Amino acid sequence: MARPAKKPLSKKKPKVLAYDLGGTKVSVGVIDSSGKILASHREPVLISQGKKATLDQLARLGLEMIKQYPEIEVAGIASAGPLDPERGDLLDPTNFKGPDGPWGRTPITSILKKRLKIEVVLENDAASALLAESWQGLAKKFRNSMILTLGTGLGTAFICNGRLVRGGNSSHTEAGHMMIIQDDESALCGCGNYGCAEAYLSGKFFAHRARKRLKNDQIDAVQIAARARRGEKAALALFDEYSGHMATTLHNCYRIFGPEIVILTGSFAAAYDLFIPQTQEKLRYLMRRYLDLTGPLPEIQVSTLENQAGLLGGAYIALQKIGAL
Repeated sequence: MARPAKKPLSKKKPKVLAYDLGGTKVSVGVIDSSGKILASHREPVLISQGKKATLDQLARLGLEMIKQYPEIEVAGIASAGPLDPERGDLLDPTNFKGPDGPWGRTPITSILKKRLKIEVVLENDAASALLAESWQGLAKKFRNSMILTLGTGLGTAFICNGRLVRGGNSSHTEAGHMMIIQDDESALCGCGNYGCAEAYLSGKFFAHRARKRLKNDQIDAVQIAARARRGEKAALALFDEYSGHMATTLHNCYRIFGPEIVILTGSFAAAYDLFIPQTQEKLRYLMRRYLDLTGPLPEIQVSTLENQAGLLGGAYIALQKIGAL
């Protein structure tokens, strides 16, 4: 009698370490090749204490995860930029300043490779988030997509015809530093210039400008949104102005990259109901001549990955490194 066929041995899904490094927080997690987050931790980042303190923090968090999952062989870092993904260096990130000054060029992957004793790869946080959206989120069914991360800064990334867009020398598309109103001294950006999109659209800079308008040094973006939802005219006017700057930014990006969907993420995206309807109306006006030729305006949606897009993006580049995707 023939023996029953043996069941094939189940293969374990590869696991990687992922970081999401921003100007105010850092997340670390272990994620498998299906996109399942097996473990994660988030805490305030120590950038205000200096570069060494921050790098020590990243090493500590990574080693704690590796201790739980010793089979991990590679880590992916999704970080605020500018950065060089090929060399694995941070290039003096705009919002990374501590008591010892700006970071300058920092070979973060080489440093962590020595500390963690595994391979480490690096990608811009917005690009990582958009890769995560294409892998697990809202951009899965689109070949042309765009993301805006509305947080401490304004991260941007674009996928065109199914490929992540890069500039010369593998540089990232830093559309957050596209100037909306040149030399607007009320809009000083973290990069040192005036009038960048980031100086109007990031949650940090929105709150900074609002404090001056409302003559209230204590109010934050969450409180301003609450006031707007209660119908306070001054707060509503701030969001109306915001929608105009958002429409201008999206118009410029649409004319260059042609996204079919724009995904909003980051903490300030929670205020989407206060600016998206006006943004769509103003964008439709800016594009009025071309709508019949270019097709419908892009969808504008808030990420469904919540605060995990950066971690999933870090995992995506790490899984690519080991050929698991």
